[in-house]
Amino acid sequence: MRPVRVTEPAIHAVIRDLAATGARVTGVAVRDELSKRHGVRGGVARIYRVLQAFRRERAALLRPGLRAEVGSDGPDVQATLRAERAEARERVHQERWARETDALRTRLAGLESAARDLEIAQQRVTDLARALASAHARISRLEALLADVPP
Repeated sequence: MRPVRVTEPAIHAVIRDLAATGARVTGVAVRDELSKRHGVRGGVARIYRVLQAFRRERAALLRPGLRAEVGSDGPDVQATLRAERAEARERVHQERWARETDALRTRLAGLESAARDLEIAQQRVTDLARALASAHARISRLEALLADVPP
């Protein structure tokens, strides 16, 4: 026996309702809502096909020539589209700052490594300066001893 099928208008209604509430319209959200309303989640491929058609329709509404055809629910659709564009801008903004933050973290890690290398180099210079001073002192003592020795 085949499971009960959810009608396409029911799927469209769920998608429209989710979009109207401002919720993210995903296949999982649509299937969850169908399960709540009708007790059936619907087929994955079918839900995503209907959802893709819905997204294409909304994308078509973004084109300037089609805005006049929106009809009585135009302000709601346009408000939703404005909100979606704002969300898209926000995503781009967040991605940009995430990339920049990552670049700065990488740069900071490199600078911290350079700082450690600098400390090691400074310690090495200090050690070599001490060794040089010690060598100069020994040379001076040896020269003094040689000056006291008759030829």
